[in-house]
Amino acid sequence: MALISSLTTLASLSLYSDNIHSIPNQPRFLQYSPAPLCHLPYSSSSCCFTLCRSSDHSQKQLNFICQAISHSACNLPRGTAAVSSSIDKTFIRTPTKRQQQKMSISADASDATASTEGSIDEQKWSSARVLGYATEEFPWWDRKLLSGAVVVRENGLQGPYRMYYYGRGSDVWNMGVKPFNQFLPTGRVGLATSSDGLSFLRYKGDLEGGAIMDPSDNPTDFDCVHVAVSDVHYQKEDKLWLMHYFGGGLDEAVLAGFSELPIKGIKLRPGVATSADGLHFQSRNGPILDVGDAGSWDQNGVSWPRVLLPSETSVPGVLQGKWVMTYHTRELGVGPGGAGYFSAGLAISEDGKTWEKQGKIISAGSSGSWDENGVSVRHVVMIGSQYVMFYEGSNYKGEFAIGLAVSDDGIAWRKDEEFGSEPGGPILRARKGEDVWDNVIVATPYVLPMQDGSFRMYYLGVGRRPGEETKQGIGLAVSKGSDFRTWTRIV
Repeated sequence: MALISSLTTLASLSLYSDNIHSIPNQPRFLQYSPAPLCHLPYSSSSCCFTLCRSSDHSQKQLNFICQAISHSACNLPRGTAAVSSSIDKTFIRTPTKRQQQKMSISADASDATASTEGSIDEQKWSSARVLGYATEEFPWWDRKLLSGAVVVRENGLQGPYRMYYYGRGSDVWNMGVKPFNQFLPTGRVGLATSSDGLSFLRYKGDLEGGAIMDPSDNPTDFDCVHVAVSDVHYQKEDKLWLMHYFGGGLDEAVLAGFSELPIKGIKLRPGVATSADGLHFQSRNGPILDVGDAGSWDQNGVSWPRVLLPSETSVPGVLQGKWVMTYHTRELGVGPGGAGYFSAGLAISEDGKTWEKQGKIISAGSSGSWDENGVSVRHVVMIGSQYVMFYEGSNYKGEFAIGLAVSDDGIAWRKDEEFGSEPGGPILRARKGEDVWDNVIVATPYVLPMQDGSFRMYYLGVGRRPGEETKQGIGLAVSKGSDFRTWTRIV
């Protein structure tokens, strides 16, 4: 049963401003809301607009729709300007080619996972969530599990937001392979879009269920069973979208220290895919880095690759001007009772094609610490002249949080001790005991620098209400100005 089955579908894509929304059970159209009129939080603004526009519906239909929206229906505060019952002719103009492209994307976007209306309890439950679970109204590709948000802007620090993420919609991967871990959300890749980065809509891609990238159909490929996005960049000079991802294939492997039986899909390795529009990734290459030799720390996998481009590695030193990749794996046969832990490594490249491993750079905390189970999904950002790593850590109780590590050269790392009571923090924890959507787990951080010097952290959240199944979503926390150690969830 969906956690928020009665809540309204919200659309929020940019065409002329930051507020374009669609109303359920009405013909497809776009509505425009100038920001000066509506000073409502993003979670309450689905009905806040003053004029409507459409390219395929009559003036009469639009006037009726606009007249149907009242202050009571929209919960607008007293003093808010009255909703217009007709279209302001000064705003009606033929869209440019670029606007038409955005209109096409927004028309294909649909999401019933983010709430803007409903009870106070429901609003509290979904606070800080920018993308929720898929509902059953459409057979979305990620209706079972989702994770790993990678958020980028189309024009650097300005422009619409794109969220690339991975998930799956069934209990079976491609090629009929059953996941070796039922909670592992890898499988396929999709996209959600937003004008302001505060509320995202699923983009309906060309593939089954609306995905934009699937595992290979060639059974000999390293990524024919399941795939997952881990980083995306737009290269302006080449006018090319670059997606780093990882995948598993049909080749069987034994997870050293875990199982003596060979498992399909478990040998995770990175690849790179390119696209002219960021929507169709048809050109792929991989694996671009292989697992380590038997007995090495990364013999079990090279997964969740995240990359700094040469333009981002400007600090003088070994990494200056190079492509830099961090990745992680599960080391087994180590730790308490040989239970193992996660560790992260580094690889560098001169051209982004041929990579050379530099070894392990960060690993588990001491016994009993918040990250004693290791460092897994991470995101490295250049802040000033320092490399800063936001990482997912966990303990052996299954508690996940987000921590911080820093490096002066990108090679030697230390867990930050300027925030929290332990090395690494953590800087963001699950809201345990609260009636909110991320009260079980927070993980997979991705940090986006903003033009004003602040930062946004998009993260995976997992939550559960008594008597209901756990559900996943993507949340957002913002830094206290340029202080990347202090974070507050949006409300």
